[in-house]
Amino acid sequence: MEFIIPAIIIVGISIAVFSDFQRRRKLASMTVVKPGTEYPNNHHVLGVGYYHAASQLWFSHPWNEYREDRGYYWGGTWNPTPDQRMVSKSIPLTSEVERVNQAWRKADPDRVRRFWVAVEQEGFGTAIRRSEGS
Repeated sequence: MEFIIPAIIIVGISIAVFSDFQRRRKLASMTVVKPGTEYPNNHHVLGVGYYHAASQLWFSHPWNEYREDRGYYWGGTWNPTPDQRMVSKSIPLTSEVERVNQAWRKADPDRVRRFWVAVEQEGFGTAIRRSEGS
């Protein structure tokens, strides 16, 4: 009888560790972007950012996003004028594809997806409170 509670705890921990291992294994085989594939300007990857077709890289803000106090965002920095290059789509660099896939996996796509589902169903306040407690 005295071994039942420790045995239950050990089984519970083992199940949690195995589940996490399985989830990480599943994520390691997943990709969100593929090498040699053309992506449109401002293609968004949850947890990573926006594709700037002219630079062939992903950044945290959309291409040519404007903020009154900063200017226009392109090429990884805020600039006083918008980027005039009109590149509608391009193929990202292979190293960038690898970086984006790794960052996407690290961001935990399942967690990000659950957050946005909560936002769509209940609004930002509920989703933010829910993610703060996890």
